[in-house]
Amino acid sequence: MQKEARPWQVRQTTLEIELSLLRKNYYKLLERAKGAELLVLLKSDAYGHSHREVAASLEKLPEKAKLHGYGVANVEEGIELRREGVRRPIYILSGIQDYDEDLHRCLEVCNLTPVVSSIYCLERMSAVLRKIGESRTLHLKFNTGMNRLGIEAEEVEHCLRILANPALRVEGVSSHFSSSDRPQAKITKSQIRDFREIMKRFVAQGKQPRYVHMANSMALANGCFPEGNLARVGLHLYGLADPTLDPIARWTAQVYQVRELKKGETVGYGPHFRAKKRMKMAVLGVGYGDGYRRLFSNRAEVLLKGKRCPVIGAVSMDMTMVDVSRVGELGPNDRAILLGRDGREEITANELAGHAKSIAWEILTGISARVPRVFSDARK
Repeated sequence: MQKEARPWQVRQTTLEIELSLLRKNYYKLLERAKGAELLVLLKSDAYGHSHREVAASLEKLPEKAKLHGYGVANVEEGIELRREGVRRPIYILSGIQDYDEDLHRCLEVCNLTPVVSSIYCLERMSAVLRKIGESRTLHLKFNTGMNRLGIEAEEVEHCLRILANPALRVEGVSSHFSSSDRPQAKITKSQIRDFREIMKRFVAQGKQPRYVHMANSMALANGCFPEGNLARVGLHLYGLADPTLDPIARWTAQVYQVRELKKGETVGYGPHFRAKKRMKMAVLGVGYGDGYRRLFSNRAEVLLKGKRCPVIGAVSMDMTMVDVSRVGELGPNDRAILLGRDGREEITANELAGHAKSIAWEILTGISARVPRVFSDARK
């Protein structure tokens, strides 16, 4: 009988993704949404998890699951999803800051919905649509304190005058929290108040968009904007930064070699590590070329046979060394857990982010394309 091939026989580090946990997390978020629809964020390759596989798994959800559609950063990401056969609405969240006939045709052909975040872009869109005699469905984004993208509150009246053009079909109005992890913070309360005031001015002018959305994953968890009927979910869908959800990804690396170190011997470039006593080390097939940060040098830990093993020396492009003095016999058939659970121990994205003075989002999106994504689905 032929032995089943393993993905790591080709590549020494893999990101293993369990799609059944993705859907399990989705239904938990849907319960939190309390009747609102969900807009799943697939930007940056679904936070490093593969937009193709994530979308394929979610596209099968029934209508009652209230999956409204997907959010991406730019037109190119939207086109990729359409090429993969995605049929639900796709929103371009930030990548459209100008408008011309060529872009209009692209959005029409690919059925992509722009989120307009400036008066300039809205005026350009209105002018183009008048010229060609066509219409466009869009969402608007207002700045309420994030101070990144968005139409200003002082521009609402100007915005409403432009929207007198019937070719502009406003389906939704949105804003974005800067600190939704702190629901009682002054900035959070201020943003909610300002967005509610903007919506009052829309309604007073007879503009009642179908969707009003401000909540991201953390805002949904904290109930920051309960009247919203659409929530944009990203990090929590992938099981990160919330202990009640299941991380869907596990990052592993092969043990290349095991070596004995004598007291005083050094490891790797620099060198940045010197053994203070006799010890055993393992070389792993992963490095900063895979997205395992050089900042993890002498800081991070991995899991081997359920035990934490510190990274020693400098992480190099293709290899990382770890102290395995507390672990039993190891060989090339063993895998270190860089991200994920092994027995009672777990390495989280937040833990790795702390070593790199970063955030969980950056850790996941930073896992490079040369790391194969290997998918399983326990419920199939």
